[in-house]
Amino acid sequence: MTKTGADGHGGAGGAGLEDGLARKRAKQQEDGGENGTEAVRRREEKNAGGTGNDGGNDGDEKRKDPRSRAEEDDDDGNGDDSMQDVREAQEQLHQETATTAASLKGVVIDVVLPAGGIGVRTGSVTPKQYWVLQGKPLLYYTISTMLAVPGVRRVVVPIAANCLEKSAGWLRDWRLEHEAERVLFVQGGASRHASIKRGLDAIHSKPSHPNVVVVHDAVRPFVDAKTVLNVAAAAAQHQAAGSVLPLVSTVIKPNADGFLEESLDRSQYRASQTPQAFSLEALMKAYESCSAHDIEHGTEVLHLVLKYAGVRAKLVDCQPNVWKVTYKQDLHAAEQLAAQRMRQVAIVFGGGRGIGRHVVKGFRERGMQVAVVARTEEEVAHVAKEYGCMAICADVGNSQHVDDAYAQVLAKYKRVDVVVNCAGVALLRSIAETTDEAWQNIMTSNLSGCFYSSRRALASMQEQVHGGVIINVGSSAAQGGREGQSAYAASKAGIACLTETLALEGKPHNVVAYCVVPRRTYTSMRTTMYPDEDASDCLAARDVAALIVSVAMAPNVLLSGQAFYAK
Repeated sequence: MTKTGADGHGGAGGAGLEDGLARKRAKQQEDGGENGTEAVRRREEKNAGGTGNDGGNDGDEKRKDPRSRAEEDDDDGNGDDSMQDVREAQEQLHQETATTAASLKGVVIDVVLPAGGIGVRTGSVTPKQYWVLQGKPLLYYTISTMLAVPGVRRVVVPIAANCLEKSAGWLRDWRLEHEAERVLFVQGGASRHASIKRGLDAIHSKPSHPNVVVVHDAVRPFVDAKTVLNVAAAAAQHQAAGSVLPLVSTVIKPNADGFLEESLDRSQYRASQTPQAFSLEALMKAYESCSAHDIEHGTEVLHLVLKYAGVRAKLVDCQPNVWKVTYKQDLHAAEQLAAQRMRQVAIVFGGGRGIGRHVVKGFRERGMQVAVVARTEEEVAHVAKEYGCMAICADVGNSQHVDDAYAQVLAKYKRVDVVVNCAGVALLRSIAETTDEAWQNIMTSNLSGCFYSSRRALASMQEQVHGGVIINVGSSAAQGGREGQSAYAASKAGIACLTETLALEGKPHNVVAYCVVPRRTYTSMRTTMYPDEDASDCLAARDVAALIVSVAMAPNVLLSGQAFYAK
């Protein structure tokens, strides 16, 4: 587990969080002190009881209602096994991709993405490669996927003539202007082969030629780097290679009258997919030698290379994620997958128990990498072990802790796509009885902590091409107040306003912010305050978490700033 100490470094050896906090306090005194240092000390050592609206790790650790713990631990019993399977599959894919990339060291790869189609089969007035998914066209996802493949030097995109002028601003609109030297839009042709040939001519016209040319349909945006590299490696060795999948349906041949004439044994055949890859010489020879009929009516590049260049392609098994967006219903599935592709790494502040713990579980079940950040070392370690995620022990009410935690996640995963702020504390005390220290404690833990993490997330996400999502957990106490919870309600009202401001400032950068507002939620922190409350009168933590995960996976910039109420 990583321990974020107040000195700004991850803990090592036997140095604990409390030692780091002590060092930080000593340093603050040496530097002339810091407002609220004594309050910070007291907040660290004797926090107030929490509420069920927060999933954080603050609160009275001495009083835990067993009913709450039973509810929090009510999983399907297979969590450890399923999370382990996910971790092992992800690690294996990463290792295999790295191995293949290493084997292609020195091999220059150019990609041709034919995108001149008019979308006839979707029945849409807009060609499918320009359908907008999560704020960007389908074509964007395919281009960005190929740009991220190790060894790819250039992506050439043949498009319809009436789109060529518009394409001048696409990279800027997609925030890919830094890739301008690697992306080339050219005028496509009247057929798929004609577009590929024009893309190939653009590559051949450059002074430096690639070793391998990958041809991939622009409407297959979800291919993984491993598949592209496997096909490229096979082409580097055999001059031509194509990705294939087993047939899932039997292929039959009708006669001229529409009756069955022949049924093929599907086990003997494969479905041709893309990506396909070729040596530049073999591909140029095929297109220079083929007939006009081939150019106008053919679709299979592997066939052209076999027929006109005499090169038999090596067939490479691939995964179903190479599927092609062909019909209108495919676009709806593509939108969901695009959202998942853009949501790969999350930080859950206050993920040690309650709502936050279930949020961690939900993200991990969707294959995301998750960093759980909380102040209680034992709980952080437990959640990290159970769900296979990164553990960071930190105090969200300390801005340096938050910045250090975020930096550690960026160092490991190079991106953060979702930040959820679940941590918080509450105090059941009348206004007259609420001391300055108690007020400041609530504001620091709830509102300041949320501000610190949101500020850091916004600064990072606005630099990412795909932006990001910030979700802050509010409370129904912010509407109309709640007797005995003045400080808590005020802090949650502040979080609501903070979220709306985040939405305004994040919108130009594709960063969306939401506030999830649950009513009373049955967690151990709430039962600390209301030990006799019936669980049936409260929301379950897992249900609130499900709403948070759902909102995170399907963000909409037009809804940014909205509050989602869990009733």
